[in-house]
Amino acid sequence: MKKTFCIALALIFTLALSACGKTDAPAVSGSTPSDTPVVSVPTPDGQPGQSPSSCTFDPALFGGKLRSCAYAGNGTLFVLADKLYLYDTGTSSVLATVEAPLRDFEAQAIDGGYVLSGIGDSGMMAYIYDSSLSLNKEIAVNELLQGDFVVSETGGVAASTDGKKLAFAAMGGLYLYDLESGNLTPLLDMAQNAGTANISISVLNGAAFAQNNSQIVFFGSGSSIPAVDGEEGFSIYGSIAVDGSGLKLTKPSDYEMEEMQSSVSRLFFPQTFTQADGTLLWIDRAAGSANTLSFSANGEGKDGVYGSEQGNYVATAVLGSDLTVRVYDVASGELVATEVIENSDPTYFYRIPRIYLLDGAKTAVVVLGGSIDELDTLVSVFEF
Repeated sequence: MKKTFCIALALIFTLALSACGKTDAPAVSGSTPSDTPVVSVPTPDGQPGQSPSSCTFDPALFGGKLRSCAYAGNGTLFVLADKLYLYDTGTSSVLATVEAPLRDFEAQAIDGGYVLSGIGDSGMMAYIYDSSLSLNKEIAVNELLQGDFVVSETGGVAASTDGKKLAFAAMGGLYLYDLESGNLTPLLDMAQNAGTANISISVLNGAAFAQNNSQIVFFGSGSSIPAVDGEEGFSIYGSIAVDGSGLKLTKPSDYEMEEMQSSVSRLFFPQTFTQADGTLLWIDRAAGSANTLSFSANGEGKDGVYGSEQGNYVATAVLGSDLTVRVYDVASGELVATEVIENSDPTYFYRIPRIYLLDGAKTAVVVLGGSIDELDTLVSVFEF
């Protein structure tokens, strides 16, 4: 199915409504609200605490240029525009707004609130909000580490689901921070040659809590012990208990990891775009087991891989003169949807899009041009 974007003229919305479903045209994000009414499909089976089974995404509710979104749990999204909006896709309503603390950030839902993290003027920052977006705590992470630095925006700061602990994947090691006591505990120390008998850890790029917050899964790069002539550093992933015991490291064969994406049930490890071979490594967050998802084409994944909010689905982007989005069921490996998005301005396809998959509503929200100041942001929504 083909969809064609309509360009906004003079920063005015020409299309304000994008209902989650098969629509004739996507919404356009500009700066002037529209009077177009929002229609949302009823959700008779929707219950509090569950992901809604329908979705409406209305860019007219957000001021200024829409830049990006982030999962906020149970079908809600953070929307970054002139402010930071907490948006309920099931009811098409803004639940709360706050001044955006960062131009770009990673969001994690915790019990009773959210943790937002990203790199600001003072380095890595973490902001702990309650459910109404009242700020409870602001943490200058690099100052807390006293000489060490977190440089990875994706996975550099991890939050336990109960909101009691943070983990920091830093240049010098892995740290556990207790938010209640303020205690900072090093779990891995690179200066002490952290690693196992066979692998030495050289770089940590990201971390996430797993197995009911008892473990921390991390990824980065390492080298062989003993050293192998001519061998360069290779990607690794591993886990360690929050008490510092049980370190495990794995070198995935010929698989170079670009990042770690966290969902409720799974952790996804997209490959470096130059090495993408059409497969995706993922870890079951509850069991800790590793698995591989195969895409439809060899090399697919180099233009972006996007895990869903709950972790049941993954989307890939294939860029060219248009954008092809493919959505896969992770458990079965089945390709469940293919969507082609076109626009007369090829600039929208020069950079990878941002794609958000809402499991309950089986809906994809595709954002193009959010990082390009000279363009109006284009938003397309489709069901899968």
